Amino acid sequence: MPNTKQQWKKRVEIFRFIFSVLMNNNLNAKEIKQMTFENNLFDESQLKVLDYFADHQEEIIDLISKHLVVEWTWKRIPEVDKALLISAYVESKATNIDRKIIIDQALVTIKHFGDPQSIKYINAILDKIIK
Repeated sequence: MPNTKQQWKKRVEIFRFIFSVLMNNNLNAKEIKQMTFENNLFDESQLKVLDYFADHQEEIIDLISKHLVVEWTWKRIPEVDKALLISAYVESKATNIDRKIIIDQALVTIKHFGDPQSIKYINAILDKIIK
């Protein structure tokens, strides 16, 4: 069984991949799936998460957007925060991992890759969308 650090590294790989998709102007599902299968770095569980992302990208963005405060829009959020919100949400949908673990590790990830000021609103949104 993988340890917590190994699990976190796998989550970071998913997060980075989703970040790259967002930076490439939201590739379509077919392009995302092609990229994941060409990239032999992902294991079966990661591919399951990325496949869910590819199939539900627009729905996920709509769901997250509904939980933003009034003065914020999806376009105003930094790409790194978007990628983190998406990666945590899709993992919660595609796996049976406890929501607390997913949210806690998402907050660790944002401390490493994003603005620590984002932690509060990311935590609030993930708490609402991950059930």
